[in-house]
Parts: sequence; C-alpha cells; structure tokens
Amino acid sequence: MEQVKPVCHDQEKLALLHFKHSFLINCHASHSAFARPKLESWWDDLSEIDDMAINRSSSHTNDCCLWDGVMCNKETGHVIGLDLSSSCLYGTLPHNSSLFSLDHLRELDLSDNHFNFSQIPSAIGRLSKLTELNLSRSFFMGSIPTISKLSSLKILDLSKNYELELQYEMTFEKFVDNLTHITTLVLKDVNISSPVPVVLSNFTSLQSLVLIGNHLFGTFPSRVFQLPKLEEIVLALNDDLEGNLPQFPPNSPLRTLEISYTSFSGEITPSIGNLGNLTQLNLESTGLTGPIPSSLGNLTKLSLLNMWCNFNGDMPLSITNLTQLTMLHIGNVHIHSQKLNYWLPKLRNLQRLGLRNVMLTGEIPTSLSNLTRLSLLDLGLNELTGSLPVWLANKTTLFFLDLSGNNFQVPIIPQWFSQLVNLEILSLSSDGSIAMFETFLKLPCLNSLVLYGINLTFPPNVANTSALSLPKFVMMYLISCNLTEFPQFLRSQNELQFLGMLRNNIVGTIPQWFVNTTTKSLQVLDLSGNHLTGFEQPQTLLPWYNLKLLDLSDNNFQGKLLSPPTSLQYYQISSNKLNGVIPNDICKASSMIFLDLSMNNISGKIPVCIAQQLSASLSVLNLRDNGLEGPIPQALSKSCKIKMINLSDNLLNGRLPKSLANCRFLEEIDFGRNKLRDTFPLWLGSLQKLQVLVLRHNKFHGTIVASDSSHNFNCLRVIDLSNNFHVGSLPSTYIQNWRAMRVTDEFHREYSSSSDLSIGSPQSDHMVRYSKINYTYVMTITNKGNERFYPAIFSAFRAVDLSSNNFTGEIPEIMGNLTGLQTLNLSNNHLTGGIPLSLANLIDLEALDLSQNMLSGEIPQQLSKITFLEMFIVSHNRLEGPIPQGEQFNAFDNSSFFGNLALCGPPLSNQCGDTDAVSPTEKTVDDTEQDSELIHWTISSLGYIAGCLVGFIVGKIFITDPYHDWFMETFGRRRH
Repeated sequence: MEQVKPVCHDQEKLALLHFKHSFLINCHASHSAFARPKLESWWDDLSEIDDMAINRSSSHTNDCCLWDGVMCNKETGHVIGLDLSSSCLYGTLPHNSSLFSLDHLRELDLSDNHFNFSQIPSAIGRLSKLTELNLSRSFFMGSIPTISKLSSLKILDLSKNYELELQYEMTFEKFVDNLTHITTLVLKDVNISSPVPVVLSNFTSLQSLVLIGNHLFGTFPSRVFQLPKLEEIVLALNDDLEGNLPQFPPNSPLRTLEISYTSFSGEITPSIGNLGNLTQLNLESTGLTGPIPSSLGNLTKLSLLNMWCNFNGDMPLSITNLTQLTMLHIGNVHIHSQKLNYWLPKLRNLQRLGLRNVMLTGEIPTSLSNLTRLSLLDLGLNELTGSLPVWLANKTTLFFLDLSGNNFQVPIIPQWFSQLVNLEILSLSSDGSIAMFETFLKLPCLNSLVLYGINLTFPPNVANTSALSLPKFVMMYLISCNLTEFPQFLRSQNELQFLGMLRNNIVGTIPQWFVNTTTKSLQVLDLSGNHLTGFEQPQTLLPWYNLKLLDLSDNNFQGKLLSPPTSLQYYQISSNKLNGVIPNDICKASSMIFLDLSMNNISGKIPVCIAQQLSASLSVLNLRDNGLEGPIPQALSKSCKIKMINLSDNLLNGRLPKSLANCRFLEEIDFGRNKLRDTFPLWLGSLQKLQVLVLRHNKFHGTIVASDSSHNFNCLRVIDLSNNFHVGSLPSTYIQNWRAMRVTDEFHREYSSSSDLSIGSPQSDHMVRYSKINYTYVMTITNKGNERFYPAIFSAFRAVDLSSNNFTGEIPEIMGNLTGLQTLNLSNNHLTGGIPLSLANLIDLEALDLSQNMLSGEIPQQLSKITFLEMFIVSHNRLEGPIPQGEQFNAFDNSSFFGNLALCGPPLSNQCGDTDAVSPTEKTVDDTEQDSELIHWTISSLGYIAGCLVGFIVGKIFITDPYHDWFMETFGRRRH
C-alpha cells in the first residue's frame, strides 16, 4: 500500500501566511540578479484558514510544503527549512513574528532582503533546533540578541548588515560559548569590539571563519590556524588585532588565508609550505617582516597572492612554481629587475599584477610585454625612468593602469595612449608635464582618473561640448594640477561619486552649478589646500545628500559651520576661519567616524550630544585651537569608540569627565592649554591602549597618588603635565609602569628628520582602503632654542615633561629605566638631591632639561656618553664641580649652566680650583636678568593630521567571494 505523503500542519501554514502579510514585496529590496518574489506562490485565503475549512484533498497549491522556499520533513510534514533569500521582502521583522512559532525549523535563510533597519528579534532564540541561520545583507541594525540557546548551530552568517553589533558587555567569548558545533561563522562588518576568544581553538568542527571589519583587538589565538578541518580563515580590516602566523601542520586543509589590514607581526615560517591546498593568500598591510621563505614555492595551487608588507630580501626564485597565479601583488620589497625578468615570464596566467614600491629602476621591464592576459597593472612608487614603451599600447585588455610616483620623462603621455580602449582606471603623476584634458576624453571607457602634478589645460571646446558626448566619470582626483577654478567640464558630471581637487590654487566660492550637478551623486569631496572662502549661494546645511567624506581643510572658509547630512562619516574642515558655535544638528550624522574642526574661531560649548551619541561611532575627535568654553561633556557613551581626542588650546573649564574610562580604545588624549581644574586622573590608567597623555597648561593640582596596579599606563610613551600645580614627589610608581618608554628603537630619530614632511607627494602610496582611517598627530616642540612644528608623532617618539609644577624631593633612580626616552623635562620645580647616575642609561636621549630646581652635587661624568644629546640645560640649580667634557658636552654653551655658581670648567669662564668662585647660594643681578633669556623646553601641542584618503572599487580582487575590493585613492604621504 502506497504511503500517503503528509501535508504541512495547519498552524504552521497559518504562521507562514501571517509572516507573508507582514511584508511588502518590492523587487528593489534584493540585490541579487536572481531575486524573485518567492512568497507570491504561497496560498493566501486567510478567511478559509481561520475557519479551519481546509480541503486536504485539494490541489498541491494549498500544501505549504510545496511552496517556494519552504522545506518540510518528509515523514512528519513539519516545516524544517525556509530559504527566503533574495525574496524581495521589505519591512520590519517584528519581535512577535509568527515565524518564531515554527518550533521544528532547522534552516532559516533571510539573506538579501530589506528589513528596514530593524533589530534582530530576541525571539529568534526560541528556534532552538536551528542548525543554519543566514541573516546577511538584509539591513538589520542594532544589537544582536543572545543566541546562546541556539547550541545546534552549524552555520551562522550575520554579515553585511547596517551597524550590527554585539550587545553592550556581550563579549565575543560569551557570544560563541555554546556554538561548539559551528562549522561556518561569518560576521563581516559586525561590530564586535572584543578580543577573539581562546575557546575558538577548541572548535574542532570549524571549517570557515570570516571576521572582517569587526573592531577586534588583543592577540589572535594562533592555534585556530591549526584546527584540523579549517579551510577558510579571513581576519581582514581589524587594525588592532595582533598575532603571529603559527607553525602550520603538514597536510593542512586551508584553502584561504587572509589577514590583511591587521597588526599581525613577526616572520613567515618555512612551514607556510605545508599549506599545499592554499588557493588564496593575502597578507597586505600587516606588520609581517623578515625574509620571504623559499617554501612559498610549494603552494602550487595558489591563484591569488598578495604580499604587500615590509618584507626584506628579494622574492625567492621558487615563485616560478606558482604557475596557477592569476593575481600577484607585491609591495615594499626590493625586487631586482634582472631577477624579475627571469621569473615573471613563467607566470603566464597572470591577469592582475601589482609591483608597488619594489624599487624597480630603469625602463618598464620588457618581460611584462609577454603577459598577454594582463588586465590590471600597478607599477606605482618605483624609480622607473625613460618613456612609456610602445608595446604597452598592445595591452588593450588593461582596465587598470597605475604608473604614478615614478620618474618618467616629460611629457609623460604619448600619442598612442588612446589605443588603450578598455582602460577604466588610470593613475599618473609627473613633475612639470603639461597635458590637454582632451587627451583623457579619448579613452572611451575611462571612468576613474587620478592625476598628480600634471598641469592641465581645459580648452573652450571641452567646456562647450554637449554633455551627451562626454564620458561620465565616477572618480576624479586632480591633485596639484595648477587649477585656479572649478573646471567647466564638471557641469556634465552628474554621476561623479568621488572628487578630489586638493592642493591647487582654486580661489573664490564653490559655484552653485557644481552643487546642483553633484547634489545626489557625490559621496566623497576633497577640496583641501586651496583658497576657497565659501559657497556661491549661502548654505545652512551641506548640500550633498549622500556625502560620506568631506575635506575642506586649509582654505579660507568663513561664517558658521554647516550642519552635515546624516550620511557623513568624515568631516574635516580644519584650518579655516569659521566662527559661531557647533550646531547640535552635527549629531544627526550618527555614523560619524572622523570629526576635525580644529584651528578655526568656533566658540560656545561642546554639544552634549557629541559625548552621548557620536562617541559611539567617532574614532577621531579634534576640536583643538578654537574658542570653546564651558565644561567638557561628562556623559561619554558606554560604547565609546574614540581613539584620539584633542581639545587643546581652548577655554574649557571644570573637571575631566570620568566617563573617559568608557573609551577603552583611546590612544591619545590632549587637553592642553585650557582652564581645567582637577587632580591627576589616575583612573585613566585602566585604558590599556593609551599612548599619549597631554594635560599641560591647566590647573591640575595635588599629589599624584600612587597606583596599586602594575598595569596602569603600561603603553604610555608621551606624558606632558607641564605648567600645572602638582605637588609632592615625582610619581615613582607610575614611572615604574611606563614600560613603553623603556624600549629603544633604531628609528628613534625618524621624527626629528621630518620637519619638511610633505603630505601627498607623488612618491607616496595611494592604494589605501577608504574604510581604513589613517591619521597621525602633530606637535610643537621648543628645541634648542627654536620652536619647531612637527606634523607627526611617530611611534618611536617618547617624551616626559613634568616641568613647571611644584614637585619636591629627589629625582628617582628609576627614571633611568626609561631607556627609550628622547626628551625629559623636569625643569622649574623644587627638586633636590643630585642628578642620578642612572640617567646615563637614557642612551636615546636628545633633550634633557633639569633647570630651575635646587639640585646639588656634581654633574655625573657618565652623562657625556649619551651620544645623541643635543640639548642639555641644568641652569639655576646648586650644582658644583667640573662640567663633563668630551662628546656632546663640548657643544653646549654657557646658557646650559647659568646660575650654578660653583660649577667650573668650559664653557664657563671660572676654572676648576679657582678659590674666588662665587658661593652657590649667591645670585647676581645679571643672572636674574638672564632668566628671561633661557630656553623653556616644552611639548606645546599634540594633534593630528588626517590621512583619511579616498578609495574606489575597481573590481573584486580578494576579500570577498572569493576576491576583495581593490581600492584606488589619492596620494598619501612621504617624508623627504
């Protein structure tokens, strides 16, 4: 007897239909080319269902087990699976959705729909039998509910949603605690803000782990790489995630290894050769160093290899074994041109080749001419010379060409250039070339153009050409191209999304026709470094609806600060002449990541909403050098993401907000030159990433209370408490904790050689992701009698300035443990005792100021061994005896030793052994007058230079499915 196939249960059918009626069907809600309205096949007579008058012998259309996207158990008829991916669903998924009554559900896929920025309902935890859950690309936002009850999950994908994050105080460890059966965990773009738990090393079923852009920090457990079934591990775009590559076991199943844009460091071990199944290896922009092992040649299945790191040595010749490579990107490695001509022809399958900053010299290697499939070529930031070879005209398959940052002969653009008929993206630089913009209009597919240092001319025939006949650009960067006005060509560019015309000579106002043309399309606008004064037509709001990044810094904008659109994430308008107050509307841009209003004339109070709302998204907040007054807002969000906050050089008063302790990612704090009145904020010691603390020129007072923790301020490398009212002894407990100041560095003088730093030179890198914030910090130092502005504080810089307080007692011997210090200033206190011999251990010291104290005894002769010492001031103390001779001490003049009347020997006139020397307790009128001429050394300002540069997607390269977006953006920076 034939078994009757069960139909779906009435209550489950009713639940599905109620679910259907809670949404609109909109084909724009799904992005897949294969999207279809699956729910239209679901039977829809609710009145009949409510009457329970279902004719079970009717056609199959009444059986929900036969509906599109529904899967039932063949024996029981219970609904066990829903595949509603790309089903054109639009609406909010309610917390009481009938979907959650499907108790037997095992598989649920709601990906690629539009759930209208609603929160994932906590009721999803009722579906305790779920083994697969996919909510990716569906416009969910807010906190992810606890899913610990879903202990049977094998596949979980929450990627590519909108501001999705773990609940506050929900650590990554708690989130995955019960997911012991997980095989696939994909959390791209989920804000986790937590370390990666060690317990993941025990998930022996794990096959795929994708953690991209999750704000992960701490040290990644390397044993995860060694899991027996792991085939894919992607940890990209987690800048604060540290770790090392492990010893890889033989016969590893790994196929994809991607750690780009992380802080992984160390070397690649030869065991990389054990990954014989690897097809994709991406190590771009990590801290990996050392040689590239020859065992890399064992990875014969590789199709994608990205090694844009700071490796040393040459590429091993074993790379010729990688004949399956279709994409090869190497950067910051020295590649000899002769060896390149040997191994490059053997990689005949290459389609995308990047040899960036690999010190290639001479003409473009002829071996490139044999790569017939080449579609992408990046030779930027090398030392190539000569003219562009004619054979390059045969590369008609090229869609991407970057030759910027080389030394090609002028003019750079040859006649045959128009033969590159498929070229879509072009980047060129030259020093002194003159080019007609018409040249680029002859490239029919060109939609993205980056030019640096090429003097452009725009003939009238280009400006007057019909807009229908001109190409539509998506991205255009014209940097230092000698522009004096907005090119009329832009009148036709209503599809332009990325525009940079920085460091030109554009004067006047932003024309209204430009605003009208780009109002809807523009996402990124960089007009920094010009002479603009405002908008032709006065505005109260920035007029671009979809703008994400705006840089108007270093111009002459006047009037009030314009409120941003809600889409804005990067707002940089420093160094202008803006006045008025910061509008509360600024907080409507709730995704703001970067806010720099520094060096204007803005007054009034800091809006409270910046602390309460924007601190949950801001990474950089710079309001320095304005006229802001009142207290600093106290209520910083518990989910504060700020890394750098600079409120220096204002009129702020009151106490420091203790809610700063919520900002656990803080690296730099500068509140210098205000009117703050408080005691030393010892509670900031809990911030484990804090590197720079500047509270100078305020009214901080009292003793610096000792800390019980040996972990407080461990990462601190710059501290400036100068010109306050602290009393008591120097903080020995904290000095003991300053472990980051004990490190010496072979690049310790890097910062001092960069006074002529050029931002955006043609030799600097411009292949940086738009989503990655790059910023450095500025400072001003009075050094060797001259105040100098330094546009960046490099990671090697270490300084202690406790000058101009009321500290008493002796200089602790432990100060000599800070062997990485370059500058130490304890001047203008009431310190007594001798100069510790231990200071001779500060072998990197360049500036030492102990003046205006009551130090006694002799200057230790051992200090003459500090070979980098360029400034030494001990004036106005009670020192005696001979001044050390030799080494650097021979370069110091009288001003270094004034007011120590018992000192003797050069450079002073009184000789040692002279019985007529003046008593150290006496002080002449001349000495007093000389006080005003003494050098007062201090760190005067810390800030930052935004290096937030713009990228543009040019095609899938290898972060996702299976490649990642290769971004192209403006030129970065280089030290001359």
